[in-house]
Amino acid sequence: MTRLAGIDIAAPPEVVLPIYLLGLLGLSALVARFVRWATTRWLAGHAGGTQTSPPRIAIPVGVAVLSGGLLLVMAELPLPGHLERWITDALTVVFIVACALVLTRVAVAGIMEYGARHPSVGPALGVGRGAVRVAVTILAAITALQALGVPVAPLLTTLGVGSLAVALALQDTLANFFAGIYLLADRPVGAGDYIKLHDGEEGYVEAIGWRSSRLRTATGSAVIVPNQKLSQAILTNFHRPNPKVVMTIAITVAYGADVAVVEGALVDELRRAGDEVAELRESKPIVRFTDLTQSGQVWSSIVQVPSFEAQGIAGHELRKRLLLRLAKERVAVGVPERLIKNSKNG
Repeated sequence: MTRLAGIDIAAPPEVVLPIYLLGLLGLSALVARFVRWATTRWLAGHAGGTQTSPPRIAIPVGVAVLSGGLLLVMAELPLPGHLERWITDALTVVFIVACALVLTRVAVAGIMEYGARHPSVGPALGVGRGAVRVAVTILAAITALQALGVPVAPLLTTLGVGSLAVALALQDTLANFFAGIYLLADRPVGAGDYIKLHDGEEGYVEAIGWRSSRLRTATGSAVIVPNQKLSQAILTNFHRPNPKVVMTIAITVAYGADVAVVEGALVDELRRAGDEVAELRESKPIVRFTDLTQSGQVWSSIVQVPSFEAQGIAGHELRKRLLLRLAKERVAVGVPERLIKNSKNG
């Protein structure tokens, strides 16, 4: 009579144990194969093709099944006390490590899948993978120590005090790190967006890193902005929610100019520019008489360009065309009057 996993079997241990071990090996191999097939099929059918390979969890799952099955019967095997304890401790550590590998690889695969679906969080993928691995490793180490009978309370206390000291020493760095995580999660800005901060800094967002973000100005220079400052700043994002930008070109003409001639010339020239300038083909231009100043009549030509960077080309072309057209119509551009006082005459 042999007792195995709480079940009495009418057979000697020399027969039962090899059969159990062979069955356990077959079960672990079968489970590993099923896990590999299931993850591949699920990714192919539901991930939209963004994940190129499934997480490699088949072998760790098989090892976990094998070591867990052996742990079930270790207490009933006729082994010396010390040998039984060593083998049990080794199997426990193997089981915990295998489970930790499965959890880590599944979590990392999920992070990579999310990053493939949302390219804007790409710079944070390395941080996410590292954080998952560190967290699971610490959890697995604590679990293994506790299973081996090592007291973990003093260790946790020491780690807590040490972590507090490190947090105080790296306060600014940690603030920028968590601000970067907030920027990547909330996504007020993303790679490729053109932004302008309230204090005047502006440029294209090239990357959001662990501690700082990098902007590229129109001249090609790099501006490094700490993540904490970027997350708290009042900024204008010219690419969200709509990348199209409304541009206004103001022209001042002389008081004596005929308003009908001025309006007709501006409307006609804007219509021509819409047909000939690529950046203005989808625009619906508007002309408005907006103000009277000491310089003359102020006319505003309002157009829409497809992006912030298109303003330079469109603005250059429009100003040139409008001035040439006004000159052709003999409309004088307004010039502020200046009173020149003769110093000799007082």
